[in-house]
Amino acid sequence: MITYESILERAPKDADYRPLLEALYVRKRWITEPMLKSLDEPMLDEYLAEVASIWRVVKKMKNLPPEQAIEQLVSGLVFDSDSFLRLQIQFAKSGELKSKDFDAVNAAVYSSAEKMAHYLDGLLLTYIAWPNHYRLLRYYKEKYLANGPFGHCLEIGPGHGWLALNQLLASPKNTLRGLDISPHSIAYTRGVLESAGIPAMASGGGRYTLEIADCRKGLPSSTLPPGGKFDRVVIAEVIEHLDDPDTILKSTVAHAHADTLFFITTTVNIEAIDHIYLFRSLQEVRDMMDRCGLKIVDELDMPLQMKLKMEAEMFEVALVCKKK
Repeated sequence: MITYESILERAPKDADYRPLLEALYVRKRWITEPMLKSLDEPMLDEYLAEVASIWRVVKKMKNLPPEQAIEQLVSGLVFDSDSFLRLQIQFAKSGELKSKDFDAVNAAVYSSAEKMAHYLDGLLLTYIAWPNHYRLLRYYKEKYLANGPFGHCLEIGPGHGWLALNQLLASPKNTLRGLDISPHSIAYTRGVLESAGIPAMASGGGRYTLEIADCRKGLPSSTLPPGGKFDRVVIAEVIEHLDDPDTILKSTVAHAHADTLFFITTTVNIEAIDHIYLFRSLQEVRDMMDRCGLKIVDELDMPLQMKLKMEAEMFEVALVCKKK
C-alpha cells in the first residue's frame, strides 16, 4: 500500500505543495486514509501533478501566506467530509434525503458567502483527497476532454471551476459559457480561471463568460452561442441538487447538435447538505437520460465504500452522452 512517506519520496524536495500534503496525510489522516489505499506506485506522478496544479492555482487565487491558504482549504475539506458522513449515516437510517426544497437550500447554502467558501474549498480539495472524486476527474480527462467535437462549451453549475478550467485547457478551440445560481460559485470559478491565466471574453479575445442564472427556467438567450447550439455540455454534481432535473436536461438537449458531447455526473443513494433529488438505482439515472433525449456512450459507476447497514447500493456516477 502507498504510504504518506512514499508520496513524499516521489514529490520533488523543493515542491511548494509539500505542506499541503502534510496537512492532508498527517493532520487529517482520518479523511485521506481511503485515498492512500486507492493509490498505487504507477499513479503517483500523475497524482502529484494534480496536487501541484490545484495548489498553484488556488495559492495565486487566495493571495495569502501559504499556511493560511492551506488552513482554509483543509478547513473546507473537513466541513464537507464531516457533514457528508453525518448525513449519510442519517440517510442509512431513514432512507430519505433531509433537504426537500430547492429555494430553502439556495437560501441556506448557495446564497451564503461563509458556507460556500468552506463548501467550494472543500469540494476542490476532494479531487486529491477522496478516491472516487480523483477517479472521476481522471475519467473526465480521459473519456470526455480527450474527445471532440471542440468549440462552444456550456457548463451548468461550475462551482469551484476546476472542470471548467480543464475544459479550456483541453483545446484552444474551446470557449466556455458558465451558469450558476450562486454568485459565490461564479466568483470562485472566475478566480480559478483568472489565476490560471485564462482571459475572460469581456477583456477582448477571451475564452469564457460567467453568469448568475437559475437554469431551472431554461437557458438565458444571452448564453447561447452563434447558431444556438453547443458543442460540449457539462452538468456535473448538479441534477441531484434539483427538484426537477428533467427540465434542465431537456433544455440543454434542445441546444445541442447530433455530435454534442455531454458530461453528466450524479449520485445514487448518497446524501449531502444540498441534495434534493434521490436516485434509488443506477437504472433510474439511465432512464432519466433516455427520457430527456440523451444516449449514454460511456459510463463510470463508482460504489461508495462505507460500512453502513443499507440494502441499497450507493454510487457516484459519471456519464458521457450524446443527443439521441
